[in-house]
Amino acid sequence: GAAAAAGSGRGVDEAKHEHRDVDPACWDHILPFEARFLDMLELNRIAPSEFDVAVGEVFDQIDTNKDGAIDRGELEALMRNRIYPHCPSCVWAVTPDDLLKKLGADGQQVTRQQFGKAVERMSDTLDRRVWPLATSQFFSALMFALNQPLMPLLVKELGISMAQFGGTVAVMPLIRVALAIPATYAANRYGRKPLTVEGQLVAAAGFTMSAFIASPVQLVCSRLIIGAGTSFAGVGQQNMLGDIATARTRSRIFAPGSMRMNAAFAIGPALGGWLAATVGVQSAYLMIAGGMAAVSLRNRVILTETLRRVEAPPSTAEAGGEEGPLQLASMAQRWVSSLREFVNDPALCAATFANAGFNFTTISSKFVLLPMLALDGWGLSASGLGLLLGGMSVAQLLAARPAAYISDVYGREVALVPGLALSAATMAVAASAGTPTEVAMPVVCSGLAIGHALVGSVPYAITLDAAARRGHDQRATSRLLACSRGLGDLGMAAGCL
Repeated sequence: GAAAAAGSGRGVDEAKHEHRDVDPACWDHILPFEARFLDMLELNRIAPSEFDVAVGEVFDQIDTNKDGAIDRGELEALMRNRIYPHCPSCVWAVTPDDLLKKLGADGQQVTRQQFGKAVERMSDTLDRRVWPLATSQFFSALMFALNQPLMPLLVKELGISMAQFGGTVAVMPLIRVALAIPATYAANRYGRKPLTVEGQLVAAAGFTMSAFIASPVQLVCSRLIIGAGTSFAGVGQQNMLGDIATARTRSRIFAPGSMRMNAAFAIGPALGGWLAATVGVQSAYLMIAGGMAAVSLRNRVILTETLRRVEAPPSTAEAGGEEGPLQLASMAQRWVSSLREFVNDPALCAATFANAGFNFTTISSKFVLLPMLALDGWGLSASGLGLLLGGMSVAQLLAARPAAYISDVYGREVALVPGLALSAATMAVAASAGTPTEVAMPVVCSGLAIGHALVGSVPYAITLDAAARRGHDQRATSRLLACSRGLGDLGMAAGCL
């Protein structure tokens, strides 16, 4: 059993060698015990308001002798039949005795109150798989942060107008909209990790092309390639986070990645501006391309797949349960069903359209109007622009975790509404021609940063809540996320244009 295996001192590698035929999903480094426990008991796919009732029902299911407490024998049966149904006991991450202690037992039994507190604690704790993914997001974001001050400089070198610049920036969100369904299909059929890794390699190719741009047409082509790569990588990463979110962490699961991405954008623009002034725009793009390729190779090693493989009839599914290539009608039917669910959910529609409007105004302005305002209106240099964008990212970094906590604990609207209001007020200040630069600059930058942090992941958390209310599996949830993400990208593209 697990106790004997632990007592013999064998490591994970040795155990793997002796059990090569064991399903990889049985290993704790692939699927951590806490996530397995919550998932197998179906406590991850419920709405936050139903959490306490669901925990009580699970307790009643485990308490087979109906004595009002869970003993060791009932826990062993739970682990063998539900937690590790297809895994030998020698690969269990914990023994029944360990689980007894983990659930807060004082003696040989777990009371209903102890069980409820322990499960709530598990559900409130971020899945440890979020940290390698957040580190991946940091390095990926760092490459784009280096690019942020280079783009306006490249546009000036090519003599492109503001309208053309906006259209060029809009290419990436438009590509994400166009690839929303194909990318989601690929993530559901082949897994989240391949999409993330290969998408970053495609983006690296686009950055390489950026180093040799000599005309606006070439600029658009490079943005198309970068947009396709980031679309695939973004869908893979977002679905990974959706897969590992619990009922009580659907906003906070995005916070570590958001914070590290903001940290990357805090240092990246300044570094990118310095590189442009030191080695030139073209050489800087080659360095960014090499860095993005290195990020992709690193992710191939450190990330683990989060998509669970399911059994499905060969006639309706291939490669782990998603529709096969000849099942176009079935696939279309599922997407139509997801769109119908999306439209019929008032809260989800309201949050998504608010997010689209937010992207249309605030986010698009951050990428198009703000850099030009800083260069032409505020008279900043390339290095100054980099420092300004870095300062905004620091403010957003500091606000990201509290904002996610507010969303998860006090309600989505408590974070969303103030974030939208603050962003609107900030845009009004930016539009005021009479505001002194020394006032406008800190107000606009801090307001945009904090507003973005408050709005942040709320629309996606609301989407995950909606999927949970309907009891959706990972694949159906990813389709619903694609609808929400697509409308947000459409709003950003329209704003850039």
